[in-house]
Amino acid sequence: MKVIKNGNIVCNGGIYEKLIIIRDGMIADVCDRAEIPKDAEVFDAGGHTVVPSFVDIHLHGGGGYDFLDCTEDAFSNIFKTHLAHGTPRICPTLVSCHEEKMLEFFKIARKYKENERFLGLHLEGPFLSKEMCGAQNLDAITEPTKEFCDKILLHGGDIISRITCAPELNGTEYLAKEFSKRKIGLSIGHSSAYAPEVERAFSIGFNQVTHLFCATTSRVKRGSKVYGGIAECALLNDDCYVELIGDGHHISREFFEIAMRLKGCEKICVVSDAMRSSGEIGITESFLGEKLPENRVIIEDGVAKLPDRSSFAGSVTLGDMMYRALTDDYGIDSYSVSVMMSYAPSRLLGLTDSGKIEKGFRADLTVLDENKKTSAVFLKGERIY
Repeated sequence: MKVIKNGNIVCNGGIYEKLIIIRDGMIADVCDRAEIPKDAEVFDAGGHTVVPSFVDIHLHGGGGYDFLDCTEDAFSNIFKTHLAHGTPRICPTLVSCHEEKMLEFFKIARKYKENERFLGLHLEGPFLSKEMCGAQNLDAITEPTKEFCDKILLHGGDIISRITCAPELNGTEYLAKEFSKRKIGLSIGHSSAYAPEVERAFSIGFNQVTHLFCATTSRVKRGSKVYGGIAECALLNDDCYVELIGDGHHISREFFEIAMRLKGCEKICVVSDAMRSSGEIGITESFLGEKLPENRVIIEDGVAKLPDRSSFAGSVTLGDMMYRALTDDYGIDSYSVSVMMSYAPSRLLGLTDSGKIEKGFRADLTVLDENKKTSAVFLKGERIY
């Protein structure tokens, strides 16, 4: 038995001073008081806040590294950087790149397949709209041909959790059919689609939207008719999960509130979209993806931007930083934030025993100090930070 005491536990819709009883890596009880056996291992939270550990399904890097560096050193340091900010379990995310680089990335990622901190890959491209590519490498963006889709599935189908795709592209139906067979989640993103194309995407298996309100369409007038876009369709579809970037820059407080009212927190996954400079101090320039001149970005006002400032280029945020931004700056209650940062992304990935501090759930816990900075992280009851 393990016990966490003197913690302010974010659970059951609020924050309560309770004991967490852990057996065999699972939460056995969350209670007001209990007789603690003498042989129990006790962790004193010191009056700090205990939340379900954050789960990030969309991040590209951190600590000066990008997953596209395609080295074990890069993977290790990115995992370490996010762990130090309360996020032990992640989906390494790949920006659009050429085929050779993608296959190299798969080889490195496969080494983490059995690591429980690895939740499968997220491919953010290369099947995106060139008009809505944002900061992604335009030269790497292409359509989902049968040959390319088959090659991706051959080399990475067993380690991919989700893929972001613009559903208006030729070849999307084949992609949707084949990727769905592998239980790979289909997410609409970096797309020029409007309501008819979005509804078609929902009908062939898409059930997610990547960073809603960023590189996603909204209302448009075509001739004498007005159409809704990805944003309207996603907000109105009860089965659709949406990502919201939680850095306090990409999404306004008002849009967060709109999404929460229409979707409910259990369908919103707060993501960092973190790029390589996340966690670095005093950095003013960096790269999104590979270290190439065309991928150069600037870091300014707490966010990454294209050099001409025409677009954001990923975030420089991390788990506990998002928690602070959403609770302190946006005024969202801690329980709702924990649902969006832990429970919803867990459910999206099919992790039915993860993301809440309740009996029967994994003892994946992050302790936040009085400044809401990570002081400890537990994974299945074992302290790993």
